[in-house]
Amino acid sequence: MKIENNGNVQFELKGKSLDAAKRLVAELERAVQKNQPLQSGRMDHIQESWAQFYDALTKRLSKEDPALLQATGLSSPVTQVFQGKQTLPRAYLAYPAIFGSPEKEPRYFMYAPVSHDGKYFTPEDAVVLTGKKAAAVDNLLFAGGWLGNAPLVSMRKTGVATPADYDPAQNDRLKKQFDYAGTRSQLCFIAGGESLAAVEDYRRREKEWRASLESVTGFVNALVKQQFPEMLKSLPDGEELRSGASYRYGGGLEGKTEILLSVRREGKDNIWNAGKTVRLLPNPAFNAIEAHGGEYTLTARDDTPEGRSFKMLLDSIPLTPALSDYPVLHGNFDFEQNQIEAALGINGVVPQARDLGGKTILIYNTDDAVQSSFTPKGATPLPTAAFQWLQSDDGDRNTGATPPPMPPEIAVLFPKVPAKKPAAKKPQH
Repeated sequence: MKIENNGNVQFELKGKSLDAAKRLVAELERAVQKNQPLQSGRMDHIQESWAQFYDALTKRLSKEDPALLQATGLSSPVTQVFQGKQTLPRAYLAYPAIFGSPEKEPRYFMYAPVSHDGKYFTPEDAVVLTGKKAAAVDNLLFAGGWLGNAPLVSMRKTGVATPADYDPAQNDRLKKQFDYAGTRSQLCFIAGGESLAAVEDYRRREKEWRASLESVTGFVNALVKQQFPEMLKSLPDGEELRSGASYRYGGGLEGKTEILLSVRREGKDNIWNAGKTVRLLPNPAFNAIEAHGGEYTLTARDDTPEGRSFKMLLDSIPLTPALSDYPVLHGNFDFEQNQIEAALGINGVVPQARDLGGKTILIYNTDDAVQSSFTPKGATPLPTAAFQWLQSDDGDRNTGATPPPMPPEIAVLFPKVPAKKPAAKKPQH
């Protein structure tokens, strides 16, 4: 069996390890009865509630039954190190995960993470699964990714210092989960002077643009709600409607914005009717052109006072702001776009602008990051690895994970960036 660093070794639990898994299930059931984690509400509150639940469970078992934690691998993490293109290595503690099968008599399987140097936890009496048997279990547990099966105990993701013996050349598998640039190289700059002023002006214009859209969509929703009593006459008693005005921009609209509208049933009479669209009635302010999925594109009528007023409202929407509006930001990095990049407008000319570490960072795509001396006016070159590190820290914090310690070469550039995730607030029950 080939062991891949940063991969997993798959086991079916038998004998003593199976007994330990069943004891862990019993402890989980006992803990849930005592302190049920959140099942509904905001997703971040639910995730934090479960994280706190698992923290409390493992803390209690470390005192009451440390042998159970040892038998299930929950006191035996390994260090995995991930490094992608233009990134510095990031190290995390990884714990074995036990999954129960969705069968009448569940079987239990462990995925033991493999460390950067090839070490992993081996559950007692368990059978290693490889090849077709491992693939069959993957499909049983996760249905090709369609089944959101969760481990019995999910440990918080915790970043640690990169081990001194880490050697990327010895990794069998190069993980790219931190390579946000994909296959593209990137050049990064800290915006300043004229380049920062351009980004700030763009953001000001975008804020005004969105405010005008909220005004228009709010007007449309209020207008169509006046027709709800008439629309409801053809529906069962007790039914309710909701109006969904939205907008579309980009593509071939040349900076203009289209207003879209749909009216949908709440399904009060029958849950299967929830979300079904209702045909719009004639409106004195706009013409409704059916697009798809029960959605309509709205245009102002020119034969009514209400229509002429609505046209003035539509005309008040500014052209869609874009960073491409600012020549001072235009780079000269050429690369051959694929079809998706061309459709999304991804190129080597217009940057992304991200706020990280208390600074505004400009990110340019390029096939070769060393052949241009271009620097946006007033900007300061920033090592791409520093940007990628800050972005990964941001992603960790957003998922409740603790980022690894910041490397000194990045910390010196961003001294005010917190090295650790702030204590999570207790979710509201």
